[in-house]
Amino acid sequence: MAYMKHFPSKREPFFWTIFANFMAAKSPKTSEQEKTLYSAMAYRMCAKAAEDVKFQAEEELKSGRVLRTPGDIAFLLDAYQSQGKWNEALAVLESDRTGITSRVGKRSWDLVLRKFQLSEYVGQWLDQFRYCSTLLQDARPNSSKAQTHGFGESGNNWSVWVAMLRAVANLHESTAKDSEHSKGRHGMCAKMLFDLSNLATQRDSRPLGAALVESCCTYFKVYGSKQFCFNDLQMFLQALDPTGAQSLLREVRAHLKKQREDLFGEQDEVQDLDDLEAQSVHDAAYLIINVNVLKIEYHLIHSQWRVPEESKDSADIDEFIVECIKLYNTAISSYPDGEIAKRPTERLPGDDAGFLAAIGLIQLHSLWNRPKALLQAVTILEHLVEKSPFNYEALVTLTALYTKLGVGWLAAEHYSRLSIKNIQYPTVSWLLSTRISTVYPHTPQTGYKDSTAKADADPVHHLARALEYHLQLRESDQQEIIGFLEAGQYASLIQAMGNSIYNQLGFTRYMLLVELARIERLSETGQKLEYRRLADDLPPIALDNRDRSPVPQWETPDATSLEEMVLPGTWPSHKWLSQQAFIALSFDHGTQQNKFFTRDDVMNSTIAVNDFKESSTPVEDSQINLARDFDWISMIYDQKVGDRDPRNRSAETVSQKATKIRDWQQYANYTIATMVQNDGCHLREIAENAKVPDWEFFHEVYVGLDNCKLVEKSMDVIEVGNRKYRIIGAAEEHANNVRELCNEYRGIVHAAALHLRESFYDKKQRRNLVYSIVGRQEDSEDKDPIAYWLRNLLNGEQYVQTTLAKLIAAWKDALRNIADLSQPKPSTQMPLR
Repeated sequence: MAYMKHFPSKREPFFWTIFANFMAAKSPKTSEQEKTLYSAMAYRMCAKAAEDVKFQAEEELKSGRVLRTPGDIAFLLDAYQSQGKWNEALAVLESDRTGITSRVGKRSWDLVLRKFQLSEYVGQWLDQFRYCSTLLQDARPNSSKAQTHGFGESGNNWSVWVAMLRAVANLHESTAKDSEHSKGRHGMCAKMLFDLSNLATQRDSRPLGAALVESCCTYFKVYGSKQFCFNDLQMFLQALDPTGAQSLLREVRAHLKKQREDLFGEQDEVQDLDDLEAQSVHDAAYLIINVNVLKIEYHLIHSQWRVPEESKDSADIDEFIVECIKLYNTAISSYPDGEIAKRPTERLPGDDAGFLAAIGLIQLHSLWNRPKALLQAVTILEHLVEKSPFNYEALVTLTALYTKLGVGWLAAEHYSRLSIKNIQYPTVSWLLSTRISTVYPHTPQTGYKDSTAKADADPVHHLARALEYHLQLRESDQQEIIGFLEAGQYASLIQAMGNSIYNQLGFTRYMLLVELARIERLSETGQKLEYRRLADDLPPIALDNRDRSPVPQWETPDATSLEEMVLPGTWPSHKWLSQQAFIALSFDHGTQQNKFFTRDDVMNSTIAVNDFKESSTPVEDSQINLARDFDWISMIYDQKVGDRDPRNRSAETVSQKATKIRDWQQYANYTIATMVQNDGCHLREIAENAKVPDWEFFHEVYVGLDNCKLVEKSMDVIEVGNRKYRIIGAAEEHANNVRELCNEYRGIVHAAALHLRESFYDKKQRRNLVYSIVGRQEDSEDKDPIAYWLRNLLNGEQYVQTTLAKLIAAWKDALRNIADLSQPKPSTQMPLR
């Protein structure tokens, strides 16, 4: 304010004062009375700036306290809305001086979107409908009518259609039903949206869903040969009842049959497209129509199966997978290898058929517990990305599948091929980092001579890169904020400040920290100090900034999604994050450096507020219970005798906790021994005498090894603390017995890892794994249709052998790391002194 008073004619101090008042009014630390005062001051000053805009020459806007850019108008609207003056804000956009088409508004599309928002809030539906209609009329190609708003063809924007249909729905008119604008992609989508609205409100006089089915069929007949077709239809397919779904399927299949007859003549069935030229436009169009029909079939029928009991067997999904493999094979064979090499950045027409086959196989594994289906899905996806190296959906799914198979080496390798940008680390890094510390918490030891290739295949390297970005993020956010402030872009400044807060409170940042904390506990490295300041401000509540859209969602909303089928374990929730932070805190007890979280951080955080969803695995639950027992014991021994003497009051409870920890470790030893004796309850039997580990095996083992460290730390606290307070008797003997149990656990794991690793050298096992995926040469189609057609697609066994060789090398590398980490200690560990 003082700056503004000293320089009353300057622009910067005037707008800085408005901005300061505006932000003070939004601060949670400001009282209600002060918020009213600050927002009123910001509003009055903005209104004055709007009034000072005159019908004068452009150069007169360059000085003085006036609005001069669309960003200034957006800032003015924010100030008006903070006062609840919605009608006044709308009037600003319709004014000749500050409106959208004024010399200040400069026909900004962002202001058009703000106009839609304000019109809907104040309920001016008729004005909104007329405005949208005008924009769409101006957008017609070669329109003879003079353009009213100057947006031209860019006015044919999907947001305009949505705004118009909202207006129609609230006016209860049928104006859009037969609108002359309902042509083209946006127009047809708007018509489907209108029919969906009528279905939801039951305003359609025809049988429910009939109009929507008709609109969807019309759209499919026009755009069924486009790859975006299914994405446009998906939200409308979800609203169809079983009768409508069957009706739509009949129509799209009939359309596909007609297209086939147009290409090949009238015949009952066409086996392949080899008689067409590879680059024929009709060939590509037919392939895409066929793929879109399969997508609709998967969405409406196959994705909705929950458990095998809903069908006597998996014959229907098997048949669907075979059909997808056949179509994918047809698509690949119609493009010579040399021609595919010339199109490295394009999506081939049949790619989604191969991807659908992989999804079906993943579903077989998830719902019918068919372990070999997961390896078959990996084989198809590897073949797909070999032909289309930049197929994003296939690379994302392979990253998740390899993590689920327990081969983080290959998961990281495919994750690196996604070319994740720095700005995507907070939102996309969960693809690799989710539970990676209990699946593959180490650097690959074999297979890479080139340092760059080795780094790409190292999950720890990718976690470190993501955390490095978070270290730099605060500084870059501050630079961006200062830049907007100096440039006078106040609306962008408010958005940048909001993004900065969102980045600081992001869920991914803290998930990366707890994963790295466990990796460093298991590997006993001491590099976490450089990331310690990222945990200095554990937020009151973390904002979930994970973007789930990279994994394709072609299922109905109530069906088991592909993400759920490929994710290792359940989706980590805020409760899971707070528990893992507490575990990290327990391991840092007694150390003065390298702490990830302080006790005040974790105890004062309400990071799991209103989050009652259980998202931990059974072994994670056991670890949090162990950490709570350790925390209770450590608090007892950390108390000063002068403040509260725990010797008599807590002796019985400490003894109970110590006995509970011993019994828990005995049970863990029994569980792991039973698992090994039964050839592994977490090993998947792919074929006869062919078992492989998956993420559950590694997860159980690594969390168990981590627990051994916490158990031994508990014994250290009891033994050292007991010398000072003498709370329980025979503490040293008890601690040594428990340490021997931990050593016994490591010995069992060590022997099991070496035995399982040795089994991969068995040629018979490798051969059985190959046969489980593509069958034998002499096998008929009736014996295993999926394996038969996979062999046909891959031209034999060579490709499968190559893919399996990489998988086996990664499994052997992971098992060797377990053997190294689980080396039994030569003698009982001495307590800390």
